[in-house]
Amino acid sequence: MSLPSHQLDAFLAVAQTQSFSKAAKTLHLTQSGLSQKIKLLEETLQVTLFLRLPTGVSLTDPGEKLLRYCQTKNMMESELLEDLGLHSPEDSLGVVRIACYSSIFRSVVIPALSPLLKKYPETTLEFMVAPMEELPKILFRAESDIIILDRRLEKSNVEIKELGIERYVAVKSKTYPDKKIPTYLDNDRDDHATAMFFQGQKGKPLTYKRSFFGDCYGILDGVKAGFGCAVMSQHLLKGKHNLEVIETYKPVDFPVAAHFIRQSFYPKNFTRCLEELVKNCAAYLS
Repeated sequence: MSLPSHQLDAFLAVAQTQSFSKAAKTLHLTQSGLSQKIKLLEETLQVTLFLRLPTGVSLTDPGEKLLRYCQTKNMMESELLEDLGLHSPEDSLGVVRIACYSSIFRSVVIPALSPLLKKYPETTLEFMVAPMEELPKILFRAESDIIILDRRLEKSNVEIKELGIERYVAVKSKTYPDKKIPTYLDNDRDDHATAMFFQGQKGKPLTYKRSFFGDCYGILDGVKAGFGCAVMSQHLLKGKHNLEVIETYKPVDFPVAAHFIRQSFYPKNFTRCLEELVKNCAAYLS
């Protein structure tokens, strides 16, 4: 039995977009034509690959296994073409895709990987910044090769590499006076960093208001401008002389870790990227 590549490409597009209509547009197919390819693939394998839901589709257990196969197959093909010198610069072959949350992207991940690009200038990296709760979904949809979280995602098919410790502290402006009921700034309503920080404090729970500033750099600007206080990664405070740590609250540490799907094969670019992250991130998180 052999699996036709056009059917595997169709499957991968649906798995990554979680939508038949979006995948059809990506592949320049009609939706019925795409559905037919998936149907034939399911008949060949004698399994159901997708659960059709009102909000889109999700992978079944056999679908997740096939997705890992497609990832490994594509990685091996990419490695072969690179070794043979057959891919052109505009091809996406050999690209390593990394997804992470905003507070470590510019200050940790980019400088940690800069030495890799100096040593191997042909390496291509792509980045995605996403809310913490979205990152595991991005990994399991194969939209990213590596995700970085501030916790360990314990899954049987996921490998984890520790990158360091991110220390969170409460900060306020040196210029603006304290409020009776403080306002704490978060990315959005789904950002739980502030709540988790205060759960780790002793004593009576703090009463505070919330306000939302989109990302960690917007939060820093908001604190500077007097909009409120914030729970912030300590490494982002370097050079921020107009901010001060609120010493009445103890720092809270979170483990930062890279996660990727366990596979039988990893291309050189992927391995090099992971090694640089493990070697360099801790220094920038300190």
